[in-house]
Amino acid sequence: MTTDPNRFDGRVALVTGAARGIGARIAATLAERGATVAQADVRDDWDAGLPGGGHTRHRVDVRSAGSCTGLVAEVLDRHGRLDLLVNNAGVVRRGPAATMSEDDFTAVVDVNLTGTFRMCQAAYPALRDTHGAVVNIGSTNGHIAVLNTLGYCVSKAGVMHMARVLALEWAPDLIRVNAVGPTIVPTDMTADLRGDPAYLADKMATIPLGRMAEPQDVANAVAYLLSDAAAMVTGQTIFVDGGVTIH
Repeated sequence: MTTDPNRFDGRVALVTGAARGIGARIAATLAERGATVAQADVRDDWDAGLPGGGHTRHRVDVRSAGSCTGLVAEVLDRHGRLDLLVNNAGVVRRGPAATMSEDDFTAVVDVNLTGTFRMCQAAYPALRDTHGAVVNIGSTNGHIAVLNTLGYCVSKAGVMHMARVLALEWAPDLIRVNAVGPTIVPTDMTADLRGDPAYLADKMATIPLGRMAEPQDVANAVAYLLSDAAAMVTGQTIFVDGGVTIH
């Protein structure tokens, strides 16, 4: 193992929702810092490959406990260990709460919240063996109320609180669990919002630093929380939001 607390040489990281966007950037950042990365997603259209060798791609549907346990088994079979888990897989459905269908609400909660639980539970035995670390991807929407995104807001609040509860439960196993809460990031998930000039102007007005968070901003925070530089940090959420949650 490296003595640089910001490096991941010799460690295996599993990132869900890794095909594109934030997940792809997280995977690349961990690879750049020496990790062997198992990228997992339900989709088939992947961004470019990762730097270095030994990385693997896997299919996972976090709506299925069997798929999650099968993914961990694949990672252990290919790499022999699991040190780091990033729960990034997520979806959004937008619309007023009064008219949102139950299917739309439960679909978001099932992927974002219950899917994170399934992955954490599936990975726990392997992480216990390596005294590993977990980061859940939350959102500022899980901290502040946002119109027309009830399922997303509730699910992201849940994954951030899940990090606190698991941090408490798994501390005796020396597993650290944290979360990152970004503001709006320019990815496919926010393309419709970014295409609305009025919405975007209002959104930018809520961000004191005056810009969106880039995928690399999120990846840097995730890498810090997974690293030995954060060896005494657990149960926390870092908001990568340019100051949204301070007012």
